[in-house]
Amino acid sequence: MVTVVCTRWLDAFPASYVTVLRNAVAANLKRDHRFLCVTDNPGGLDEGVEGVMMPDLGIPLRYQRHGCWPKLSIFQPGLLPPSDATLYLDLDVMVRDDLGVFFERLEARRGFHALREWNPTLWSLVPLAYRPHRGVQGSILGFFPDEQADLFEKFVTNQAAVFESYHLDQDFLTEHVRDPQDWPFEWTASFKWHCLKYFPLNKVVPKIKEPRTAKVVVFHGSPGPIDIVPLGSYRWGTRRKFGYGPVDWVRQYWLRHDPTWKDDSENLRVSATGRRTA
Repeated sequence: MVTVVCTRWLDAFPASYVTVLRNAVAANLKRDHRFLCVTDNPGGLDEGVEGVMMPDLGIPLRYQRHGCWPKLSIFQPGLLPPSDATLYLDLDVMVRDDLGVFFERLEARRGFHALREWNPTLWSLVPLAYRPHRGVQGSILGFFPDEQADLFEKFVTNQAAVFESYHLDQDFLTEHVRDPQDWPFEWTASFKWHCLKYFPLNKVVPKIKEPRTAKVVVFHGSPGPIDIVPLGSYRWGTRRKFGYGPVDWVRQYWLRHDPTWKDDSENLRVSATGRRTA
């Protein structure tokens, strides 16, 4: 048995994100597994998702809303099965291919496995070995809970100092995890860095590239996956990287894994804000 875990707190993601991730994991992981959601609000979670109450770490609200610090609650001793290989996934990732290889690599090498933070686009012209290593990108983490339990102690006993020293939770992880390992670079893709083009090239070639070989596509920043699912001619993205209307391969993924989706005004509103509490 292995464990897949996600986190959800405050109003950052609707419960439908958990359903989509759970269904995508089930479709791409043949091994027996538990799917856990560590959350401060278990309401709305579907069957097949084990809701685990998120421990109150006393994190000030401003740090709950910025930096993903509540994610570190997954390292509280006893919260997760201590000796099971564990894969943490952010709610806004797209699982598109076999997750078994992540567990195989984790079991073969142990340690703490994470994405290597991506370099900006121009660095793609430089071989990977010569790009600056920017530390942990926190969307996909692999670990054995009993081997990383001291992370929790380091955080909860020194919160004020941690917040002063580190901008994001992944910066803290970069400095404090035991035996850090990088996931193979080709297993994942960033929607922002690998699929979008800068303005004005995105106006000349508006089609959004699909990273067909990536097992997991990570959304970080704007847009989120739910922003590019609804039908319509709306604009999404940032000032320099943007597009219009649904992205067909993201929409197909979402409709496949969210049986309740409807192209109605409520979902259009959610896509514009990225937030819903139910």
